Parts: sequence; structure tokens; C-alpha cells
Amino acid sequence: MALEQDTVKYPIAALVVVFTIIRLLIASLINLGNDEVYYFTYAVLPDWNHFDHPPLVGIFIRLFTFNLHSNSEVFVRMPGIVAAAVNTWLIAYCGSLVKNRNTGIIAAVLYNSSVYTSILSGIFILPDSVQLTFWLAALYAMLRCIKATGLAGIRRYLLLTGLLIGLATMSKVHGVFLWAGFLGFIAVDHRGLFKSPYLYVSLAITALLVSPILFWNIGNDFITWRFHSERVTVTGAGINLKSFFGTTIGQILYANPFQVAIFILAGRELVRKKVFADAASVALLLWCSLPIIGCTMLVSLFRDTLPHWSGPGFIGLMLIGAAWADGVILPTISNLPRKLLIGSVGLILFVFTVGPILIRCYPGTMSSAPFPRTGAGDATLDITGWEQLLPAFEKLRNDDVANGRMQRNAPMVVHKWFPGSHIYYHVAYPLGMRTVGVGKLEDLHQFAWLNAIYGQVAAGSDAWYITPSNNFTDPAVQFAGQFERFEKAGTITQRRNGHAARHWYIYRLKNAQQNLNNPISHPSSLSSLSSPSSYFPN
Repeated sequence: MALEQDTVKYPIAALVVVFTIIRLLIASLINLGNDEVYYFTYAVLPDWNHFDHPPLVGIFIRLFTFNLHSNSEVFVRMPGIVAAAVNTWLIAYCGSLVKNRNTGIIAAVLYNSSVYTSILSGIFILPDSVQLTFWLAALYAMLRCIKATGLAGIRRYLLLTGLLIGLATMSKVHGVFLWAGFLGFIAVDHRGLFKSPYLYVSLAITALLVSPILFWNIGNDFITWRFHSERVTVTGAGINLKSFFGTTIGQILYANPFQVAIFILAGRELVRKKVFADAASVALLLWCSLPIIGCTMLVSLFRDTLPHWSGPGFIGLMLIGAAWADGVILPTISNLPRKLLIGSVGLILFVFTVGPILIRCYPGTMSSAPFPRTGAGDATLDITGWEQLLPAFEKLRNDDVANGRMQRNAPMVVHKWFPGSHIYYHVAYPLGMRTVGVGKLEDLHQFAWLNAIYGQVAAGSDAWYITPSNNFTDPAVQFAGQFERFEKAGTITQRRNGHAARHWYIYRLKNAQQNLNNPISHPSSLSSLSSPSSYFPN
């Protein structure tokens, strides 16, 4: 590797060890979030693609939970935690190619002090958690390719680029922006590469790797395309400034405001034509960064977006910012770049410390919503307190079974992926209960496919339904006409620091009026990877 191991190994190793310990601790202290419990369903039912995203996040969850034998929060999140450690080394290697070993160290510090890369993708398990490793590895391969002096090196890294971009795209479709950036860079700066057949073989490798997304969508009425197009297609509603400013502020917060200041200062030097790093490397990084950031901001002008969509684009800016900071940081705390770097680390350590304390120890709820919607709008409840639900529900269920009010094989019913995924992960899956999705496909998402294995609520049978007060849905309204009657079986109260934070309302849905579920006519193409036992706890 280009990085000089004897001088860089120890600071990078220290970063990896310290931040990995922090991530493991936080991962064990807070529950899985809304998206995380949803991606657990990907691991239960592997497929060539899923309603929302490609399959790699689910496959990695399955690997790191030892084929779903260890399903605690830490093991479910382990792919992201391990990836963050690997990515610290990868960005250091990339930094050494862009400028020198010190740039690599600074880039590694920036990576671990970004909210997006260190927390959202470094602790939580999202498609981004897996994608960032392949994204960074692809950047490394591109940098090596444009720096290679021999044909063998150019060809090798071109092929490796295609492989890694394919894997990045099979984690999240945003990976295609890497090819857009690389081809744009080649068209402007390295046109000679268009003469290499290896470039087209590399493109073919990516196409082959991502082809399961296309074939799965052909068999499922292009549902992924239709779902995402509805999220990003411009409508005639006019400019949405609220969405634009929300996305912009979100991007700044996720990137870390101190880092954004570094990016702006580095950009100012680039505009002034000042050279502080290898020009070709900087150009390549800009091509692989600005398009995805710009597209996210453009779409936000017309539709609601999520700030982390552009997250991978900030990786290149970290490397450019690190290269600039390396040339101007002085061994004195009064130096502005040094202050910004210290501020970036200080902010992430503050979040690491205050976040879990607030989430676990805040008395009751931050919401002022009255009963029965206690906790509505309190985002911290998404990731704390769920462990209180299982034992209380299990006792209630056992009592009802013993008293003949419910059958032991009565399934759990969900009508939407959220909070249905929480009910599935925290209650139904551990208890070995069938979970049946009853509702619209655009609400159920993956649960419509899970119906292929969990079956239906048979006509004349009963089912369970749990709705949290912070996301309350009245089953008598939601399932009107689908059951004969709705009986409230009990209320389970979550307490935080001695105060009521949320309630879970437990219902018996009695006497289904017909067979109920929303089956998908194309069951999992990877069903051979999942024995029936994997649909229930081991």
C-alpha cells in the first residue's frame, strides 16, 4: 500500500480501537431504530432485491448474526461497526494517495467525527453502512488507476473499480453516482481511458453484478422504480423551500458543521487556483462528490428528501479538506484549521456522550401529546424502551391462551412497516409468532413479501394487534369490516427514569371475516438460502 505503515499505523489503529469501543458501547445501550428493525426483515427473507433497497444490508446482517442465531442489537449492528473500522483505514489509504500520510490521518479523523459516517452509518445498520466500505474502496481503486504508470496497473484497477461500484450499488442504488463521476472525470481529464477495452469490461462487471435488481423488478412490476420515482419525481406543486432548507441544514449537521467550514475553506482555495494536493485526484473526488450532493439538493426543491441521501458524497470532500488542512495546520491551538478539527472531534464526542444519556435517562417523554397519544413526536422513543414490551405481552398472551380467550397460534397483524417492524423484531419474532401484513403495499413494504412465508389470517380466526401511543392507530378504523369485533386486551406502559414515556395498546382482533393478507405472487428468489426455521427464532 502507498501508506507508510511505520508512521501511520499507530494513530490510525488508535482511532479504530477507541471509536470501535465507543460504537460497541452505544450500540448495546440503545434499541434498534425504525429503519434498522425494518432491515432485519431483509435478513429473515433474503432476496435478489427488496421493495426499497438492494439486498446486501440484509445479507450482511444475516452473516454477522451467525445466520440469525444472535439477534441482539450489537450483532445486528455489527456490519456497520466493523465497516466503520475498515473504512477508517481505507480513507487513510485514499488520503495518502491524494497527498501524503498526514492527509490520510486527518481524513481518518474527519471520517470518525462526522455524524453521518461515524453514527448513522457507523453505529446504526443501514444500507449506507455497507455501501460506504465499497464506496471508499472504489475511490481507492480509481485513485490508484489514474496514478498507475503501467498498463497492467491501469487494467487491474479499472476492473476492480467495476467490481466495487457494483457491490456499492447492490448495497444502495446511489452507487451508480460513482460511475457517473468517474466517467465525467475521464471525459474531461483522462480521455485516453476511453480507448481501453478494460473500461468497458469494468462497466459490464458492474452491470452484471447489479442485474438482479433489474430482473427482480421485472418480476415484481418494477415496484422499486415506482416507489423511488414517487419520492424524487418533480411534481407541478412549485418550489418547496421548506424541504430545501431542511435538507441543506440536515446535510450540514450530518457532515458536522466544523467539517463543512473546512470544506468551504478548501473550496475557496480551489476557486483561487491554489494547489494543495494532486490536481487529478482532487478533480476525481469532486466528480464523485458534487453530483450526488447537488442532485439531492435539487430534488429537495420540489419534493421532501432525507439529508443522508447525499452522505457518500461528503467522503470526497473529507479527503480534499484533509489535504488542505494538512498544508495549513500549525502546531498551535490558535490556528483556525486546527480549531476546526478539534471542534469536529469535540462535537462528535459530545453527541456520543449526551445522546445515549438523553435517550436512556430523560424522565418520561419529551412530548406534550396527551393520552392516548402519549409520546407522539418524541423521536427518542424509537430507540429506547422496547425491551419492556416483550415480557409484559408474553404474560398477557399466555394468560389469554390459558383462559381460552385466544389460540396460541394466533398471528400478529401489522398494517405498516413502521411500527410493524418494531413489533416484529421485539415481540413476534422472539416468540415465534407468525406476522401477517394486512394493508396497502405502499405501507407494508417488505411485509407483503413476508406474507409468502407467514401465510394469512384465516377466515373465522383471531389475531393480535399492538399499537404504540406515540404512533397510535385505532384497529377498529384500520381494519373496519375485516374482523367481527375488536377487544382491548390491555395496556403496557413504558417507563423511563421512573416516569411514563409511552403506552402499548394490545388488542384481540376477533373472527376474521375473510382470509386476510396481501400476498406477493413472486416469493423470494433466494428462498433456498432460508430454511423455514429461520423465519422463527433459533
